[in-house]
Amino acid sequence: MSTSALQQTKETARKTVMHSKTIEKDIRRIVVQALREGKMDSESIKQTLNQVIEGACAGSTTQLDKNSQALKQVVTGMDAALSQVAEASKLAIEEASANLQMFSDHDLKRALHDLEDLEYLFFDTLREVASKGKDTSHETLHDLLNHLQQSGSAVGQSVTDILTGLQHDLSKNGRLEKIQLADIAKASGAIFARVSSGILAGIADSLEPKNK
Repeated sequence: MSTSALQQTKETARKTVMHSKTIEKDIRRIVVQALREGKMDSESIKQTLNQVIEGACAGSTTQLDKNSQALKQVVTGMDAALSQVAEASKLAIEEASANLQMFSDHDLKRALHDLEDLEYLFFDTLREVASKGKDTSHETLHDLLNHLQQSGSAVGQSVTDILTGLQHDLSKNGRLEKIQLADIAKASGAIFARVSSGILAGIADSLEPKNK
């Protein structure tokens, strides 16, 4: 994402925490929309998460009496958004595995690796932002991160389930073994960076938050 787009994401998150009555739902939408408009490689995902958390912390400083609850909703919304990203990743990998001409074993290994890393990106971003300060917001993030690490995240569970299914399907024709033996090509970007090829364009709707 461009610097201006990242700044806009941060500002939107800040205002959401300050004014929204449905923080979890709105944060989920913000994350999903930002990723749809940019790239969905690991670096872009982490940049987006970072800006959302930074903005949320800034907004929560004006809501000290509701700080902990607001940030809990922010983190839950981000978790839900990443679960949707995991599902979109699954669909993209399924599409790619059937297209041998366009996507190699290297590409699929990279895609599976990126999918597996989603929870790590989530936790690592929370940890980095929480370590930047010692005010109430940052202490709350530390507590929320510790809780997630102990109890598990929604995206972590989604990734585990999805990887189990994908590995089972890919093993049926022997493709999984070839993927596992392949190196991740240095020149090969994550499958999400191939949005222009149309792989993710066809499943963009799957990233839209479902109304509750």
